[in-house]
Amino acid sequence: MLLGLEVVKEDEEWTVAELLTEAVSIALLVGCSACVALLSLRLREQEADNLDLRNKVARIRESNAQWRADLADHFQELGAAIQRQFAAWGCTQAEQEVGLLLLKGFSHKEIARIRGASEATIRQQAASVYHKAELSGRAALSAFFLEELLLPPPAPHSPAGGDQFARPESSGVTGRITPR
Repeated sequence: MLLGLEVVKEDEEWTVAELLTEAVSIALLVGCSACVALLSLRLREQEADNLDLRNKVARIRESNAQWRADLADHFQELGAAIQRQFAAWGCTQAEQEVGLLLLKGFSHKEIARIRGASEATIRQQAASVYHKAELSGRAALSAFFLEELLLPPPAPHSPAGGDQFARPESSGVTGRITPR
């Protein structure tokens, strides 16, 4: 339509090449305008999604904070129990700190950086904790403290099918990892 108006208004005659050039220019202009409009709509959608995600993250953080506040006393009791167990194993203060950082999931390299020690020292202290506890390694150390927390609650005995999480007593599995 723009091209038609321009041809009508001009007194000079147009060549086919000029008409094609002008048509391509107008088509590019219209196409770019359409792309800008589509991108603008998409940006608004992403901003709305981003706002929704931020709100969800805020709700999750609030929920986590409430959960931690509700269980703060239990966490302190668990921490104290872990410290008592390390002491019962005869771990030094440094070994206890390394053991706690291992339980938190830090690597030997990260623990070395946190404690300002060499990685070899941290490996030796970790091995000492495992030896004193008579455990095979990091997984066994974590399991020692966490296994009972992660078991499902006991269900009433059902003779018709049983509990899918029940541990078979006849197989010798007791629910605790026993030290080597």
